[in-house]
Amino acid sequence: MLDRLFSLWREAPAQPLPRPRRPKRPRDFQRRRVYGWEAAVLQPTAGPFLSLAACAALIDEVYRWRERPAPGDSAWQPPVLGDGRGRRHACGSREIIKLPRWARTRAIVLHECAHGMSADGHGPGFVRAYVGLLCTFAGHERAVLEASLREHGVRIA
Repeated sequence: MLDRLFSLWREAPAQPLPRPRRPKRPRDFQRRRVYGWEAAVLQPTAGPFLSLAACAALIDEVYRWRERPAPGDSAWQPPVLGDGRGRRHACGSREIIKLPRWARTRAIVLHECAHGMSADGHGPGFVRAYVGLLCTFAGHERAVLEASLREHGVRIA
């Protein structure tokens, strides 16, 4: 009887296990347009590269300006800054910002900070936050940025 069971088991085709599906993220519909706009409008005026300490100070300044923590609030912290070692791309959220060496310019640091201030990828809310940061911390004029965004087909909230 046992031999019969083993022979049936050996003859049965192996069934692949179903793969767990990841929840779908909404499509980041204007990511390419935002990057194209940055390359055409912001990159020519990017300025010098910043040290990691200068990037950390800028991130702290941006988030203190945005969130206005109470003086002496020991629970408030800006996002953790990673040096981006081994990464090809910069990334940012409210919790952590990772900056490889090539990404340590004022505009890119502000770009990653804007990701922590919005939840729509490179959507209109992100662009609104990014433009606000560029005007406040990089000296750009809002009207000029908004006109260039329209030229590049980038939506802004």
